[in-house]
Amino acid sequence: MQTEKLNLGVDIGGTKINMGIVREDGAILYKKKIATVNEEDRREGIRKTSAAILAFLKENGLSLDDISFIGAGVPGTVDTRTGFVDYCPNLNWIDQPIGDYFFEFLHREVKIIQDSRAAAFAELLYGAGRGFSDIICLTLGTGIGCGIIIGGRIFNGGMNTAGEVGHMPIQKHGRPCVCGAKGCLEQYASGTAVIYRAMELFPEKFEGREKKSETVFEMAYAGDKEAGDLIAACMDDLAFGIANVIDVLSSEAVIISGGMCEHESLVIEPLKKKVPEYGYFSWTKLDRLKILKAELGSDAPMIGAAVLYKSL
Repeated sequence: MQTEKLNLGVDIGGTKINMGIVREDGAILYKKKIATVNEEDRREGIRKTSAAILAFLKENGLSLDDISFIGAGVPGTVDTRTGFVDYCPNLNWIDQPIGDYFFEFLHREVKIIQDSRAAAFAELLYGAGRGFSDIICLTLGTGIGCGIIIGGRIFNGGMNTAGEVGHMPIQKHGRPCVCGAKGCLEQYASGTAVIYRAMELFPEKFEGREKKSETVFEMAYAGDKEAGDLIAACMDDLAFGIANVIDVLSSEAVIISGGMCEHESLVIEPLKKKVPEYGYFSWTKLDRLKILKAELGSDAPMIGAAVLYKSL
């Protein structure tokens, strides 16, 4: 008979679903990745996803009776209390009762959370955020995601939109953003921004090379001054944005996750230097803010969703 408390975490991304059985201490016992089931009929998509979850459990000799808690992370705005997804552009979900759909097919409550918040919570409990109570976790990828932890708990905000740092304007009337606004941080400092800015400045250098941000980093490592200067400018813009967030939240640590965090010398180290240069004197003089590389990688949202009950 199963006596250990086991939880199920599901991270629903734009192209892949990462699901795992997670223990109380954050250890992953089993995990599996499958293609995202994104039907035009959202209810049908969740029916198929639920079937995949049940099959995953069966493959590992488990059933829903063995699972104490189920949490699911999605890339969008969610009301965790109701399971209602207001806006999830990567999945084209708008005003969808995803929690109700899961309950219909699993006959169990599934708590829905924004994936970046789940990742931040996992880093707080089991990763780079251990020992802190107030952190932000930035995911640097195609855009800029952010999860905020205050007093050891996930902060959602009154409108469930807390943490949209990527869409915080840093330049009035600046670069147009996919969200419809202008001057958003992710148009200056995300992976997408790195390649867009590079294509503006030195498009000829991409002849015969992939047009992606990693190529720009490769150029910088190879000694290309223009590429190095561009990445430095992007990190300077990111530092400015982070300093504004710390001015408001007074967080103790900034955890950097996502693909770009692997470039510690070009991303993490410059941020450590530049963020305090833009911050308010009262916190910069304390020299206490830590800027750290995330430790849990792509499993963080799944782990955080599985143990979400610790923040409810």
